[in-house]
Amino acid sequence: MLDALPPLLTVAAVLLVPATVVLFTIRTPRSGSLSTATAILAAVVTALIAFGAGLLIGQDATRAAIEGTVLGASLLAWLPAARDWDVRGLVAWALTIDVGLIYLTYVGLWTVIVHPGAWTTTLSGLLWLLEVFVFLIGVGYLWEMVDVLARRRWRGWPTRGEHHPGWRHPFVSLHVPTHNEPPEMVIETLQRMLELDYDAYEILVIDNNTDDPALWRPVQEFCEQYDGLTFIHLANWPGFKSGALNYALTRMNPRTEVVGIVDADYHVAPDFLAHNAPLFTDDSVAFVQTPQDYRDWDVSPYFRRLYHSYGYFFDVSQVSRNERNGAIFGGTMGLIRASALIRSGGWDEWCITEDAELSLRLLKMGYNGMHVDRSYGHGVMPLTFETLKKQRFRWCFGGIQILRMHWRSLLPGRRTEDNQMNLAQRWAYLVGGLQWFGDLAGGLFTFFLVTGALDLTLGGGLVVRRVSGLLLFATVALVLFGAARSIALVRLRGGASWGDAIGAFGLWLALGVTVARASWLGLVSREGTFLRTPKIKGQPRVRDVVRGNLVETVAAAVCLVLALVVAVSGGATGVAVAALLAFQGIGYALAPINSWAAIRSDLPADLRRRRERIWAWSAAAAPAARRGGLVLAFSAVMLAGLVALAAPVGSPDVPEVGDVHGALEKKTRTGHDEPSPSHSADPDPETGGEPADDPTQAPAATPSQVGATASARPTRTAAPTPSTSPTRGTDPTQAATDQPGSPGRPTGKPSNGGGPNKTQ
Repeated sequence: MLDALPPLLTVAAVLLVPATVVLFTIRTPRSGSLSTATAILAAVVTALIAFGAGLLIGQDATRAAIEGTVLGASLLAWLPAARDWDVRGLVAWALTIDVGLIYLTYVGLWTVIVHPGAWTTTLSGLLWLLEVFVFLIGVGYLWEMVDVLARRRWRGWPTRGEHHPGWRHPFVSLHVPTHNEPPEMVIETLQRMLELDYDAYEILVIDNNTDDPALWRPVQEFCEQYDGLTFIHLANWPGFKSGALNYALTRMNPRTEVVGIVDADYHVAPDFLAHNAPLFTDDSVAFVQTPQDYRDWDVSPYFRRLYHSYGYFFDVSQVSRNERNGAIFGGTMGLIRASALIRSGGWDEWCITEDAELSLRLLKMGYNGMHVDRSYGHGVMPLTFETLKKQRFRWCFGGIQILRMHWRSLLPGRRTEDNQMNLAQRWAYLVGGLQWFGDLAGGLFTFFLVTGALDLTLGGGLVVRRVSGLLLFATVALVLFGAARSIALVRLRGGASWGDAIGAFGLWLALGVTVARASWLGLVSREGTFLRTPKIKGQPRVRDVVRGNLVETVAAAVCLVLALVVAVSGGATGVAVAALLAFQGIGYALAPINSWAAIRSDLPADLRRRRERIWAWSAAAAPAARRGGLVLAFSAVMLAGLVALAAPVGSPDVPEVGDVHGALEKKTRTGHDEPSPSHSADPDPETGGEPADDPTQAPAATPSQVGATASARPTRTAAPTPSTSPTRGTDPTQAATDQPGSPGRPTGKPSNGGGPNKTQ
């Protein structure tokens, strides 16, 4: 049996290539479901082609017929799950699964049957288990890819924003959290929000622990000129951003039905609320999320690559997850039902990516979430590669936190009162969390690859797995094929050029060490940790780039040198191993290359000034992050990344948290506000106490990027002191929107001298 599997694997891999090309290039009518007759015809054609391929590689007719029958039958086995796809998707899906299962079966049998020795058997067994895990998370990416390319009918929520005449227009309270942001940036955001084409909304600006009055006073003065625009300054306030957002829930207009979150750097389109707020007419909808989009991205090749690398999550993952009611609430440019938010307990503080965690809690409660496939706002992307690494570190760490807390509720099982998620929703969130481990698993794979390379060059007998040259070269081909497939998907779904799509893929590879480190620390650390980045004095130089990406630079050098040595001394097998090592080496070399490209990119004047402020920041690592550096020093030998080559790494936006139930109850009982519980995560050493930025929040909107010095961590014993600018002539300690008869929306113009909101 062991001898029969490599030819079957070869035939399946040969058929997979044209099937994938057809999936990406041919379009079929998008209506109805896939018929059984069409699926049977596809199965017969696949079997005949497989039969011919088997004969061409030297198989006898009987064996070739068996191989063709197996591959053709696999299509029919997947038909019940593929009714919403066209035949292209069914064929590509089935053949990809076939290739993975045949490979795992072959190496598993080799490990059990060949008995090459205790050392090799043990290592090969561990490697096989790792490959099974990677296959599982790869299936999640594969499903999303086929789902968006081959779906014939969309049965979920509407995916495009549109006007809904006759639907209710609920009152919306838009919350704009700020911390150490440049006042001109915040004011520009508020000016755009005042122009929204909607008649029932308010805006609350919640400034969280900004010490310098020069940063928040101008925003307060601007807010005091407008109806329906309230400024709240919180000093020594616990809970960071999420604590501030929880406080905002106690200050919003009593008529509020929907809460919206907008980051301080976003330019919001006028029809944002008009198109999306009426969707809450359906009482089952708990949240509506629109894509998080960016501006000033076409200023250089680096920022074009970065822009398209961001697009994958909303262009592919969210669209597919929406069909299973498994979309994620990503915070900014999202709306959430106020009653559901309060019923769920508000913004939670234990998780540093609590927006995504909140959406999971809401789905467990039986609500629905909705993704609208149209962007309504544009923010600013991270302005340096090191800032991007911090952001990606935070997303990954928070994703692992969610998985650690909720993994039991994501396993298959019946619905209960506490968990009403169906199997498809659980699968979406479980696989989404597990995918963060791709780069960490890649590091372990590299350990096995380096061990094999040393065996080839030194002849020391350190054999992990002996495979035929054909199988090894097929592995190399499939890795490269997976990379090409991901690049093509970015180009097709995001409208990128081939060069920008390749660059976006390179950014995923360049972030491998960061994601591997964050996923490991997410497993072993109970509290939030933050990535340390070096201080740069003056204009950055090449040595600053190397210092900021030291692990990646060393990993790239080791991979490339070892690849060269193995290619020269290892024969045909050595060439295959060298190709895999070189692929990884190039991926990690892209970290300092992208860092330099970001630094050299020409930006508009305002963004250039903000990037210069980023360079001036010093970093002091949190203790857990320093421990993580020791772990990563060991992991650097493994050079993480081989596994996730064919799949991007991304996660949605998320802020920070507190107990809103308790806050609201205390306000009701005592008539005044009390502080939220402290944030469970350590403060970001580069932000003076504020956790790292949201995935969608502009770098300039974070304290590590806009201030000259970092403020101290807020003391937990000092009494919180909210300071507000009332918009209806109320007492500063009273909620500015407590009066039911207040205007339904901001006026969009300054009040006159006699208006109730103008400070005399």
